[in-house]
Amino acid sequence: MGYSNRALHRRPRTEQAVLGILRGERKALRSPAEIQAFDQLGALAGANGIAICDIGTAYLGDGELRLLSWLAAAQRPTKEVVPPDDVQLYAAIAECASLLLASGMRLYPLTLYRRHLTANA
Repeated sequence: MGYSNRALHRRPRTEQAVLGILRGERKALRSPAEIQAFDQLGALAGANGIAICDIGTAYLGDGELRLLSWLAAAQRPTKEVVPPDDVQLYAAIAECASLLLASGMRLYPLTLYRRHLTANA
């Protein structure tokens, strides 16, 4: 698994919270449907070779950055994003992005992540 050179504690709080959810922390989720949606996203990510780090990992993995990028892109209308090849993964990302917005968790603009969106998973 590749790691970025970005320490988790230096990321914005919203990203830290979303990464916590992706890594398995469920206290920010409000309903069983939300838990199921993020569990499915994690399973589909793993099936597509996108690694998600364990809770407590101090750095962001490359796959996590790609997932953050796709989630940020799904929260905004844009035509510059290369979505994942897997249609089910793409649908799970869109659903989770909507759930995050409904919870007040809007990720920052994807300009910081654009390079992670140029290659498919």
